[in-house]
Amino acid sequence: MIKINNIQQFNSTFLSLLSKVCDNVCLKVDKDKIYSITSSNDNTIVIFSTFKQDNTDNNEYNLNIPDISRMMRILGCVSADNIELDVDSNCIQYKSPEMRFKYHLLEDGIITVPAVSIEKIKKLEFKYSFDITKSDVLSLIKGSSLVTDVDKLYFSVENSHVFAEITDKESSNTDSFSHRVASEYAGDGEFNQMSINFEILRIISGLRFDKIKVRINTDVNVLLFETAIDKVKHNFICTTYVR
Repeated sequence: MIKINNIQQFNSTFLSLLSKVCDNVCLKVDKDKIYSITSSNDNTIVIFSTFKQDNTDNNEYNLNIPDISRMMRILGCVSADNIELDVDSNCIQYKSPEMRFKYHLLEDGIITVPAVSIEKIKKLEFKYSFDITKSDVLSLIKGSSLVTDVDKLYFSVENSHVFAEITDKESSNTDSFSHRVASEYAGDGEFNQMSINFEILRIISGLRFDKIKVRINTDVNVLLFETAIDKVKHNFICTTYVR
Protein backbone atom coordinates (compact mmCIF):
# COMPACT_ATOMS: atom_id res chain seq x y z
CA MET A 1 0.00 0.00 0.00
CA ILE A 2 1.23 3.49 -0.91
CA LYS A 3 0.26 6.65 0.93
CA ILE A 4 0.04 10.05 -0.73
CA ASN A 5 -0.56 12.99 1.57
CA ASN A 6 -1.59 16.27 -0.06
CA ILE A 7 -2.73 14.81 -3.36
CA GLN A 8 -3.18 18.28 -4.84
CA GLN A 9 0.50 19.11 -4.40
CA PHE A 10 1.53 15.68 -5.66
CA ASN A 11 -0.45 16.38 -8.82
CA SER A 12 0.28 20.07 -9.43
CA THR A 13 3.94 20.27 -8.35
CA PHE A 14 5.37 16.78 -8.75
CA LEU A 15 3.53 15.02 -11.60
CA SER A 16 2.80 18.24 -13.48
CA LEU A 17 6.47 18.97 -14.11
CA LEU A 18 7.15 15.38 -15.20
CA SER A 19 4.32 15.63 -17.73
CA LYS A 20 6.10 18.57 -19.39
CA VAL A 21 9.15 16.39 -20.07
CA CYS A 22 7.76 12.97 -20.98
CA ASP A 23 4.50 11.10 -21.58
CA ASN A 24 5.27 8.15 -19.32
CA VAL A 25 7.43 7.68 -16.25
CA CYS A 26 8.72 5.12 -13.78
CA LEU A 27 7.89 6.25 -10.24
CA LYS A 28 9.88 4.56 -7.49
CA VAL A 29 8.48 4.33 -3.98
CA ASP A 30 10.43 3.61 -0.80
CA LYS A 31 9.79 4.17 2.90
CA ASP A 32 10.22 7.97 2.89
CA LYS A 33 9.69 9.26 -0.66
CA ILE A 34 8.31 8.85 -4.15
CA TYR A 35 10.84 9.75 -6.83
CA SER A 36 11.69 9.57 -10.51
CA ILE A 37 14.54 10.13 -12.96
CA THR A 38 13.59 11.46 -16.37
CA SER A 39 15.32 13.32 -19.20
CA SER A 40 14.69 15.67 -22.09
CA ASN A 41 14.41 14.24 -25.61
CA ASP A 42 18.07 14.96 -26.40
CA ASN A 43 19.25 13.73 -22.95
CA THR A 44 21.03 17.04 -22.21
CA ILE A 45 18.73 17.61 -19.21
CA VAL A 46 18.21 14.93 -16.57
CA ILE A 47 15.60 15.55 -13.89
CA PHE A 48 15.64 13.93 -10.46
CA SER A 49 12.36 14.67 -8.68
CA THR A 50 11.31 13.63 -5.18
CA PHE A 51 8.08 13.86 -3.20
CA LYS A 52 8.58 13.39 0.53
CA GLN A 53 6.19 10.77 1.79
CA ASP A 54 6.45 8.41 4.76
CA ASN A 55 5.16 4.93 4.01
CA THR A 56 4.75 2.32 6.74
CA ASP A 57 4.91 -0.38 4.07
CA ASN A 58 8.51 -1.64 3.98
CA ASN A 59 8.19 -2.77 0.36
CA GLU A 60 9.69 -0.81 -2.52
CA TYR A 61 7.66 -0.36 -5.67
CA ASN A 62 8.20 0.52 -9.31
CA LEU A 63 5.12 2.23 -10.72
CA ASN A 64 5.46 2.26 -14.50
CA ILE A 65 2.94 4.96 -15.41
CA PRO A 66 1.99 4.71 -19.12
CA ASP A 67 0.35 8.15 -19.33
CA ILE A 68 1.21 10.84 -16.76
CA SER A 69 -1.48 13.28 -17.90
CA ARG A 70 -4.15 10.59 -17.64
CA MET A 71 -2.91 9.67 -14.17
CA MET A 72 -3.17 13.31 -13.13
CA ARG A 73 -6.76 13.51 -14.39
CA ILE A 74 -7.70 10.39 -12.43
CA LEU A 75 -6.13 11.66 -9.21
CA GLY A 76 -7.81 15.02 -9.79
CA CYS A 77 -11.17 13.28 -9.39
CA VAL A 78 -10.33 12.32 -5.79
CA SER A 79 -11.85 14.70 -3.25
CA ALA A 80 -9.77 13.51 -0.26
CA ASP A 81 -6.55 15.33 0.64
CA ASN A 82 -4.73 12.14 1.70
CA ILE A 83 -5.15 8.78 -0.01
CA GLU A 84 -3.87 5.21 0.07
CA LEU A 85 -3.30 3.20 -3.09
CA ASP A 86 -3.31 -0.58 -3.24
CA VAL A 87 -0.58 -1.94 -5.51
CA ASP A 88 -1.18 -5.14 -7.47
CA SER A 89 1.16 -6.86 -9.89
CA ASN A 90 0.01 -4.73 -12.83
CA CYS A 91 -2.20 -1.98 -11.45
CA ILE A 92 -2.90 0.48 -8.66
CA GLN A 93 -6.33 0.79 -7.07
CA TYR A 94 -8.15 3.32 -4.94
CA LYS A 95 -11.33 2.75 -2.97
CA SER A 96 -13.37 5.12 -0.84
CA PRO A 97 -17.05 5.44 0.07
CA GLU A 98 -17.43 8.02 -2.71
CA MET A 99 -15.40 6.58 -5.58
CA ARG A 100 -12.97 3.92 -6.73
CA PHE A 101 -10.62 3.45 -9.67
CA LYS A 102 -8.16 0.93 -11.09
CA TYR A 103 -5.23 2.12 -13.20
CA HIS A 104 -3.09 -0.42 -15.05
CA LEU A 105 0.69 -0.15 -15.15
CA LEU A 106 3.32 -1.19 -17.68
CA GLU A 107 5.77 -3.98 -17.05
CA ASP A 108 9.31 -3.23 -15.83
CA GLY A 109 11.80 -2.45 -18.60
CA ILE A 110 9.36 -0.87 -21.06
CA ILE A 111 9.92 2.71 -19.88
CA THR A 112 13.50 3.88 -20.38
CA VAL A 113 15.14 5.39 -17.28
CA PRO A 114 18.27 7.56 -17.78
CA ALA A 115 21.46 5.73 -16.78
CA VAL A 116 22.63 8.46 -14.43
CA SER A 117 24.09 7.93 -10.97
CA ILE A 118 22.44 10.51 -8.72
CA GLU A 119 24.88 9.62 -5.95
CA LYS A 120 27.83 10.52 -8.19
CA ILE A 121 26.20 13.83 -9.06
CA LYS A 122 25.74 14.60 -5.36
CA LYS A 123 29.45 13.98 -4.77
CA LEU A 124 30.56 16.49 -7.43
CA GLU A 125 32.16 19.71 -6.24
CA PHE A 126 30.16 22.69 -7.45
CA LYS A 127 32.60 25.59 -7.21
CA TYR A 128 30.18 28.33 -8.26
CA SER A 129 26.54 29.08 -7.48
CA PHE A 130 23.97 31.83 -7.92
CA ASP A 131 20.21 32.34 -7.70
CA ILE A 132 17.81 33.10 -10.54
CA THR A 133 14.40 34.59 -9.77
CA LYS A 134 11.16 33.50 -11.40
CA SER A 135 10.79 36.95 -12.98
CA ASP A 136 14.22 36.62 -14.63
CA VAL A 137 13.28 33.22 -16.03
CA LEU A 138 10.10 34.69 -17.51
CA SER A 139 12.05 37.66 -18.93
CA LEU A 140 14.38 35.28 -20.76
CA ILE A 141 11.47 33.28 -22.14
CA LYS A 142 9.85 36.49 -23.35
CA GLY A 143 13.15 37.56 -24.91
CA SER A 144 13.48 34.22 -26.70
CA SER A 145 10.64 35.25 -29.00
CA LEU A 146 13.07 37.78 -30.51
CA VAL A 147 15.62 35.05 -31.27
CA THR A 148 14.19 32.39 -33.56
CA ASP A 149 15.56 28.90 -34.20
CA VAL A 150 18.03 29.07 -31.29
CA ASP A 151 18.09 26.53 -28.44
CA LYS A 152 21.30 27.51 -26.62
CA LEU A 153 21.53 29.42 -23.36
CA TYR A 154 24.92 30.86 -22.36
CA PHE A 155 25.95 31.82 -18.82
CA SER A 156 28.90 34.15 -18.33
CA VAL A 157 30.34 36.63 -15.82
CA GLU A 158 30.70 40.33 -16.54
CA ASN A 159 31.81 42.81 -13.85
CA SER A 160 30.95 40.25 -11.12
CA HIS A 161 27.41 39.89 -12.49
CA VAL A 162 26.00 36.74 -14.12
CA PHE A 163 24.40 37.16 -17.54
CA ALA A 164 22.31 34.71 -19.52
CA GLU A 165 22.33 35.02 -23.31
CA ILE A 166 20.13 33.27 -25.85
CA THR A 167 22.08 32.80 -29.08
CA ASP A 168 24.29 30.35 -30.96
CA LYS A 169 27.90 31.47 -31.00
CA GLU A 170 28.89 28.57 -33.24
CA SER A 171 26.80 29.98 -36.10
CA SER A 172 27.32 33.22 -37.96
CA ASN A 173 24.71 35.97 -38.24
CA THR A 174 22.72 34.68 -35.27
CA ASP A 175 20.55 37.09 -33.29
CA SER A 176 20.88 37.25 -29.50
CA PHE A 177 19.09 38.34 -26.35
CA SER A 178 20.98 38.87 -23.09
CA HIS A 179 19.69 39.48 -19.56
CA ARG A 180 21.39 39.88 -16.18
CA VAL A 181 20.18 37.05 -13.94
CA ALA A 182 22.32 37.58 -10.84
CA SER A 183 24.08 40.60 -9.38
CA GLU A 184 26.45 38.33 -7.46
CA TYR A 185 27.59 34.72 -7.28
CA ALA A 186 29.49 32.47 -4.87
CA GLY A 187 32.90 31.11 -5.89
CA ASP A 188 36.50 32.16 -6.34
CA GLY A 189 37.34 34.01 -9.54
CA GLU A 190 35.23 33.88 -12.68
CA PHE A 191 33.89 30.83 -14.48
CA ASN A 192 34.25 30.43 -18.22
CA GLN A 193 31.26 30.91 -20.46
CA MET A 194 29.06 27.79 -20.51
CA SER A 195 26.12 26.90 -22.78
CA ILE A 196 23.20 24.55 -22.11
CA ASN A 197 19.86 23.69 -23.69
CA PHE A 198 17.41 26.61 -23.43
CA GLU A 199 14.64 24.05 -22.83
CA ILE A 200 15.56 24.06 -19.13
CA LEU A 201 13.88 27.46 -18.75
CA ARG A 202 10.69 26.29 -20.44
CA ILE A 203 10.54 23.29 -18.13
CA ILE A 204 11.00 25.22 -14.89
CA SER A 205 8.86 28.21 -15.88
CA GLY A 206 5.66 26.40 -14.89
CA LEU A 207 6.87 25.77 -11.34
CA ARG A 208 5.88 27.94 -8.39
CA PHE A 209 9.10 29.38 -6.95
CA ASP A 210 10.69 32.68 -5.99
CA LYS A 211 14.30 31.70 -6.68
CA ILE A 212 16.04 28.68 -8.12
CA LYS A 213 19.61 27.79 -7.18
CA VAL A 214 22.13 27.16 -9.97
CA ARG A 215 25.36 25.33 -9.17
CA ILE A 216 28.27 24.94 -11.58
CA ASN A 217 30.88 22.21 -11.78
CA THR A 218 33.71 23.26 -14.11
CA ASP A 219 35.54 19.91 -13.99
CA VAL A 220 32.94 17.87 -15.87
CA ASN A 221 30.95 20.89 -17.14
CA VAL A 222 27.66 20.25 -15.38
CA LEU A 223 25.09 22.78 -14.20
CA LEU A 224 22.67 21.80 -11.45
CA PHE A 225 19.38 23.68 -11.00
CA GLU A 226 17.73 23.07 -7.63
CA THR A 227 14.31 24.03 -6.35
CA ALA A 228 12.30 22.87 -3.32
CA ILE A 229 8.57 23.54 -2.97
CA ASP A 230 7.14 22.21 0.28
CA LYS A 231 7.32 18.39 -0.03
CA VAL A 232 8.65 18.43 -3.59
CA LYS A 233 12.23 18.83 -4.73
CA HIS A 234 13.39 18.97 -8.34
CA ASN A 235 17.03 18.70 -9.43
CA PHE A 236 17.80 19.51 -13.07
CA ILE A 237 21.19 18.20 -14.21
CA CYS A 238 22.32 19.95 -17.39
CA THR A 239 25.33 18.95 -19.45
CA THR A 240 26.98 21.77 -21.37
CA TYR A 241 27.46 21.87 -25.12
CA VAL A 242 31.02 21.11 -26.23
CA ARG A 243 32.53 23.86 -28.33
